[in-house]
Formats: sequence, structure tokens, C-alpha cells
Amino acid sequence: MKKMFLLMLLALFITFTGFAQKYDTAKIIKKLPDTARFGTLSYTINDVEVFEQANYQGRSGYYKWQNGKIVPPFKTTTGSIRVAAGKIVYFKKCDTEFPYELAYDASQAKFDLRNICGVRSDDASGFTILFNGISTIIHNNDCKRVFGTITVKVIENAPDGGSQANMRLVSAGTRFRRDAFTFLPFSNANANTTPPYSNYVHNASPSVPTITTTVAGSGGVGESLGGFRVGASALRDGRVTVIVTSNIASAHKTCDLCDDFSSNVHMAAPVNAALPLNKTYGSGQIINAANSRVVLGPYRASGTRDGSAITASGGTFIDFRAHFTFTGL
Repeated sequence: MKKMFLLMLLALFITFTGFAQKYDTAKIIKKLPDTARFGTLSYTINDVEVFEQANYQGRSGYYKWQNGKIVPPFKTTTGSIRVAAGKIVYFKKCDTEFPYELAYDASQAKFDLRNICGVRSDDASGFTILFNGISTIIHNNDCKRVFGTITVKVIENAPDGGSQANMRLVSAGTRFRRDAFTFLPFSNANANTTPPYSNYVHNASPSVPTITTTVAGSGGVGESLGGFRVGASALRDGRVTVIVTSNIASAHKTCDLCDDFSSNVHMAAPVNAALPLNKTYGSGQIINAANSRVVLGPYRASGTRDGSAITASGGTFIDFRAHFTFTGL
């Protein structure tokens, strides 16, 4: 019993001594690993060479990522860039409230190097959009006098979803190109102008047709198709979206002897359709190599007859659909 009592007193003494001891935090901190000896996380963007002057003059170097920040090879405002063959380089700009990207698949002899907050690259890839035409119910030849505009743009989302880039239109005939980023598959001023296309209107009665032909421009200017350059990983991962803007109208007459002719049955406003590639959208649709045909619409159009015929009605209503085929997916 006496030995047990002495052991209990010894245990209590050790416990209270431990509580009273003061630790030297400086010594403890010195025992922590020195992170500086591990160096910094750094890698070089080798797919784009940067020159400090226009026309590839002056010093050259490469952007580097260091500890999550982009570091330029030198300070300059206007220089030039040389993009490696088969690559797309994306420059993230932070000179507005919302960052955005500029994508380049070719070298630039003059380039604004200000406000760049990110640089990345990807293998260059691409796809082509073919315009198959417009379908609507045709009552007589007046219903074939379709006019308006359809435009197509392509945007690519960055891997982190924090910015977007407009992607370049690399192949399209002059008639089918609005600018460097816009495919213009269809444009006709009004019902009285001669359309610059052949075989572009198809009958949607008794059912919506499957159109396998491509609209061709009259005068030997080629077919209505546009090829876009995009990043290979973006196309594979579903980060590429096609924006189709449709604003369609036509003349209308119910029959050859009817008096309800209208020269302008039109959509109330342009409609934008966002079509992601290789990614499910809407009610389960997907556009990929196995599902390459797309029908947009129906787009409701309305109008009234021209003049003051005696068989007045409550208006004219027709529907339009735009047909496309995607290749290269």
C-alpha cells in the first residue's frame, strides 16, 4: 500500500510539472521544414514565342507560370508573337470587369501585350458547319420567297469556366463570311430580291424533311459551309458552343387564286440557339459524330396581307426551320 501511495504521488508531480512547463515556440518553429529549399512551381509556355517589338524584332522569350501567376519575359506594350505550328494559344485579358480570352492559331506581327493575366495552349482542331436550307409549308411559289439572315458564331470556354474566346472562321466563301468570326449561311434582303442561292427552301408538308444537300450560292461561289478552328481538348471535352442567330421571313399566299398575299410574314425578333458540341443539352440532345444533323425551330412568323382584299382574316402564321449538318466532330 505504501509503495502504491508513493507511485500515485510521483504521477501527480509529473503531471503538474508538465502543465507548468513553458514551451519555446521559437525553437519549435525552427524545427519546421524550410519550404524555400523546395523552390517555386514554374513551367514555361513553349507554344508561343514573344517578341518585344512588332514584326518579330528585338529580344524574344516565353511566358512562364510561377506559383499561379503569369510572368512575361520582359516588359513591353506592343510586340509580336510567333505561334507554334498546329497549336492554338489563348491570351487571357483582364482589362474589363469580366476576363475574356483571345485565341490565335497563327503568328501575329503586331500584338498588344498589355493586361495579360493568363496564357495557355492547345492542339489545333476544327469542324465544319453545312447549311442544308430552310423548311416551311409551301402553298404556292410566293411561299418560296424566303428572306432574312442566319449567322453562326463559335465560342470556346476555358477549362476553369472563367472566360470565353470567340473562335476563328478559317474557311468560307466570300458570300458566306460576315467577318473573321461569323459564318453567314443565309442572307437575303426581302421578298422582292433575287436570292443568291439555289435549292435553299424545302417543303415541310406533310412532314418536316430530312435534307441531305448543301445550299449553294449562285454564280459559282461555292457551297454554304463554314469551317471553324477550335482547341482539340475543348472539342473533346464539350467546351465548344455554336451560336446560331435566325431572323427569317417570307412572302405568303394560300393558293394561286387567293387574295391573302403578304410580302412580309416575319419572326417577331431574332432567336439565338446555343448548341454545345459533344455534350448533352436541352432534353437529351447531343451533337457529335453519330448525331450530326440539327434542325432548329419551329420559329413562328406572323404577318397580314398586303392591300385591302375583301376576304380579311385574322392574320397569317407560318413556321420556319433551319437545317444544318456538322462534320469533323
